[in-house]
Amino acid sequence: MKLKSILLFLLAISLFLFGNREFWEKYIKSKEDEKEAKLLLMANKDVEKRFEIQELKYDSVSKKWSNPNFYFQVINVGKINFKALKKNKTTIETDTDENASDSQ
Repeated sequence: MKLKSILLFLLAISLFLFGNREFWEKYIKSKEDEKEAKLLLMANKDVEKRFEIQELKYDSVSKKWSNPNFYFQVINVGKINFKALKKNKTTIETDTDENASDSQ
């Protein structure tokens, strides 16, 4: 008798869970929303890492904006031809038998 009641109880729970379509739709939607929120949070963390915020202070006497923090300014110089900057090597030919050219 005990086994029969346990089996009926398990059958009732399985029918409740698997037979209720709205429950599964709500459950899947809530999991998708949690996953989307987690991905959005991770994406926002990556964006925050790329930007640095600095405060500028205005000097009313000299009427200039100043940055009290140390900073580096990136300068884009465009394309550089490194081969043109390379110094040419000069070779000196002598008229000795070992170093003479064959063009004469």
